[in-house]
Amino acid sequence: MKLFITVTPNLEKLLQNEIREILRTNKLKIPKFQAIEGGVEIDLTKDQGMNEQEKEKYLWSISNCSRLAESVRIRFGSPFPSKNFNQFNINLEKLDYKTFFPTSSVEPQVVVSCSGSQLYHTNAIKERFIQHFNTTTKDQLSIDINYSKFKPIKKKLKNLKYKLRKIQNPTIDNKNNNNNKNKNNKVNDEIDDNDDDDDNNNNNDDDDDDDGLDNDNELSEEEIINKINELQIELDQAITNQKNIPQSKVFIRIDQNVGQFTIDACTSGEGELFHKRTLNKHISEAPIRETLASAIIMAITTSTRKDNSTIEGGYLDLSKTNVWDPFVGSGTLIQEVISMLLKSKPSSCTNYKRSFQFERFKNHSTERYLKYLDSINKPISPLIKNTILIGSDIDQKAIDSSIFNLSNQGYNHENIKLFKGDFKSIYLNQINNTNNNNNNNNNNNNSNNNNNNNDNDNDKNNNLFKPFTIITNLPYGTRVLNRNQQQQQKEQQQQQQQQKEQQQQQQQQQQQQKQPLKAKKIKEGESYYEDDNDDDFFLIKTPKKEDVNLYLNNSISNDLKDLFKRFGDMIQESDESILRDVFVLNGNSHFQSISTNNGKHNFEWERILNFKNGGLSVELLKMVKK
Repeated sequence: MKLFITVTPNLEKLLQNEIREILRTNKLKIPKFQAIEGGVEIDLTKDQGMNEQEKEKYLWSISNCSRLAESVRIRFGSPFPSKNFNQFNINLEKLDYKTFFPTSSVEPQVVVSCSGSQLYHTNAIKERFIQHFNTTTKDQLSIDINYSKFKPIKKKLKNLKYKLRKIQNPTIDNKNNNNNKNKNNKVNDEIDDNDDDDDNNNNNDDDDDDDGLDNDNELSEEEIINKINELQIELDQAITNQKNIPQSKVFIRIDQNVGQFTIDACTSGEGELFHKRTLNKHISEAPIRETLASAIIMAITTSTRKDNSTIEGGYLDLSKTNVWDPFVGSGTLIQEVISMLLKSKPSSCTNYKRSFQFERFKNHSTERYLKYLDSINKPISPLIKNTILIGSDIDQKAIDSSIFNLSNQGYNHENIKLFKGDFKSIYLNQINNTNNNNNNNNNNNNSNNNNNNNDNDNDKNNNLFKPFTIITNLPYGTRVLNRNQQQQQKEQQQQQQQQKEQQQQQQQQQQQQKQPLKAKKIKEGESYYEDDNDDDFFLIKTPKKEDVNLYLNNSISNDLKDLFKRFGDMIQESDESILRDVFVLNGNSHFQSISTNNGKHNFEWERILNFKNGGLSVELLKMVKK
């Protein structure tokens, strides 16, 4: 088994560290794996001593425990030469990929990308794969449907039909029931054959049949016939649903005339994207996805093992600070902080059980998988001890969204507080007062130390006086604009886009006149990655850290200028014992200069990471005192 775990570009090292820790926590042997642009590759085929059941646990562990992964995929088949369709078809015939598809007659969704190759017609490649799937795999998958899944309904049908035969023929010989059961049977022969198989494999069927008969003793002949018809419709619908369950999603990549097939092990072609791990989430404007919120927390926090060795981060220890998000939005950052404090798995949310596409694979062992889930999903208390988390926003809709999302996760506790208001007023009226009150309570508790044991004293002291840390996703340039400004900006962007498209068309025409069209090779400073929305491949520039400001949003309104200035003034005037650290995700090129008053304030910004959020270049910054 070869796994390819994708991640937002520039977060590969974080993902590599996370996967290493996941495997260690799950007591799995750490194989050789490497971080490449856009993800991490794990090749389990090189370990000859590892059986398929052991390899499954790697897929299960990463799928259930990773906070950063955008998708978890399985590479099937080896890389193959693919200079033309003849080579592509020959290697396609050699593939045995049926085990990675559920028993469904639906065609898979296929995503094709080509770069630097003689084969560049993506639709033609897609058509050939689907044609091969339909002729070699689709019918076989329909035949392989496990009809034992419908056993409860079939038993009810058999019991009712038996009862109906007794009513219609009171002298019927019970010993010959099995030989005569097809006479008045309205169920298809295929289902009845499976009924017999189930009976032969289950010694308790007779008891179940008797129970069914007892429950229907008072039914009339007409009522039994109606019930049989209802159950038959229900059974037919269940089988139809089984045949039409979402099919696995296939990726075909041809790079430099070398092809590779990959299948999404976690998300079907019609299912929710892998990063969406919150059920019925309410979102506000400019939301940040859970995976990127986790990346921010991982990049700035200290994570230590029992032997006190640091494996990542190093800027902050969450256990020694309170947290404030002054632009809380839908509460995603607060949610991820809580989840990490509780050390809960991203797939073990309080009110949501995630399912993955690999659970539908033909060879998937449900029994072993459920045992694995029981081993990792320990009961988790929704209570947050020793840490206060505050979220604030000027938009009441954002506060309502945060309240709903956190409550939906089961995070209801007095230490989690949400306020509507400007960050300056929240700092003065809530952050400042919270620590002042806690400081007074701490002094009162110290006077009663003789009446309490040391353990209780330590718990109280940890919970009471700790400085706050800001962790927030700043507005990028459109979130706080009014409607007129937004419309003006939209019109300007449309005009710029039209001009850009016209220039690109002229350049393409000039290039076509000079030489035949060829795919460009990847140059230094460029990388391929898979788009968040449709998983297609696009060529993007990955800016160097020192040049990242060139790629940030350059538009700014007077309102946004004022917001950046006041945010910087608040940091300048804050008490370090109350507000110690500040981490912001910034997407505007003017933020650093405006917030620091062109370098006149007593702090500056240090860049930790740069990546893309929703297609926009952003940078994770840390406030550093001069």
